[in-house]
Amino acid sequence: MRIRPLPLAAVLLVVLLAAVAAQAQAQTVPDLVGVWKSVAHEGITTGSRHFPKNDPGPHFVSSQFALHIERQEGRRFVGVKSSPHHKETVMGVIGYDGSTIHILEEEGSFTGKLLPDGSLELVYSHDVGPSKGIGIARYVREAK
Repeated sequence: MRIRPLPLAAVLLVVLLAAVAAQAQAQTVPDLVGVWKSVAHEGITTGSRHFPKNDPGPHFVSSQFALHIERQEGRRFVGVKSSPHHKETVMGVIGYDGSTIHILEEEGSFTGKLLPDGSLELVYSHDVGPSKGIGIARYVREAK
């Protein structure tokens, strides 16, 4: 019995298309809407709206932050980040891998990952003249 190349190629094409469709479905965009609270934060700053200081530092700091994602359309989202000292608007995107997060706010930016346990790890940085800062925080979403 002889295998015909055309039917074999058609079968391989169908299998390949099914695999691509399954992978695309597996990469769904996570829903980030809700209130996320920091459960761990460590940073260094020479002063910022969240850590006002009279002397230039650098200062080792820690605080509680809330990230309220108010609206999301696909990979894009907007919300508010707040601390005991300041509140500001944020906007961000979710990477095509479904876990990488990029956020801009008034002074700086965050890059991070949605972790397998559902928490969000974000690294923040800003460099605005004499005000510089970098920090890392883990956020957990409050129950809806």
